[in-house]
Amino acid sequence: MNILIIKLRHLGDVLVTTPAISALKQAYPEAAVTMVVNAGTEAMVTENPDIAEVIPWERAGNRSNGKGPSKNLNLIKRLRGKKLDLSIDFTIGDRGAFLSFLAGAPQRLGFGPKKSKQWWWRLAYTRTVPQPKPNRHVVESHLDAVRLLGLSPGKPGLKFFWREADQERVKAFLREKGWGDQPPYLVVHPTSRWMFKTWKVEGYARVIDAVQEDLGIPVVLTGGPEEKEKTVIQEILSQCRTRPLDLSDRLSLKELGALIAGARGFLGVDSAPMHLAAAVGTPAAVLFGPSGDIMWGPWGRGHRVIKKKWPCRPCGRDGCDGTKKSRCLEEIEPGEVLTVLSGLLTAGRLVRP
Repeated sequence: MNILIIKLRHLGDVLVTTPAISALKQAYPEAAVTMVVNAGTEAMVTENPDIAEVIPWERAGNRSNGKGPSKNLNLIKRLRGKKLDLSIDFTIGDRGAFLSFLAGAPQRLGFGPKKSKQWWWRLAYTRTVPQPKPNRHVVESHLDAVRLLGLSPGKPGLKFFWREADQERVKAFLREKGWGDQPPYLVVHPTSRWMFKTWKVEGYARVIDAVQEDLGIPVVLTGGPEEKEKTVIQEILSQCRTRPLDLSDRLSLKELGALIAGARGFLGVDSAPMHLAAAVGTPAAVLFGPSGDIMWGPWGRGHRVIKKKWPCRPCGRDGCDGTKKSRCLEEIEPGEVLTVLSGLLTAGRLVRP
């Protein structure tokens, strides 16, 4: 069997498809799975033994840079040449539906349309499942497509893999700090590409100081390459009394996953690194504000969600009243976070799925 999986979204969205892929491989162990993802997100699924080939798809641009219609046509020819038996599109969008239809598998599964202008999705897919709902985890919605095949997938975990070279580079960073290869550290990833999901700077600084001074656990601070994320990291460091190891913008995605895998715990917000923690079996404490923790929280047991039980959340908005700041995050106090973290860090590591 030749299976195509399509997920043309962001980093975390790609990673949360891996339980469905695991379920397919368990049911069809000889199947060759090809996955098409947005260029720049492929590191979330490369090295995964369940996937035979990962194809990054770049958005069409001008013809001079090789990203025009001809490149899309080459991709379609490449997929049709695989003589696919089954395709599953987890994207929820026109590009995924378009690619699913043209790839030519006789069985084409995807999410059904919600808007009248998306009527043609019913032609792109041979069978559909309802789109994810906020009162149910997105992984379960992905598994619905597997159930549509008559399978009982259970609750597979997220999977993430890296190379030995990635692990060695992480160890080198820790040794630079004067630590052993894998001390019992806490990884703090305070930002998201969507800044309205980010907690207050002074809160992170107080928590980092308390973890290092009172709990005696070293902290590794990580962050993304965007300038707005770098600014937040520098503000946190400027307010800390203690000095965490700052690895922000120094790690590849593979290295970040390897770092989190060696940690005693993870603290962050609704972001791709939160899903990495779930994938590698590191217990996570995650602050949620306007985004939905039921739908997007860390998948699996042993993780903790920190949130305000307000009737207005999750609202899905980019801050309150156009401010780009979310009160349901801003008003979480450091003491609340420390109480959750203390329990998390004394509970022991999870078993990696």
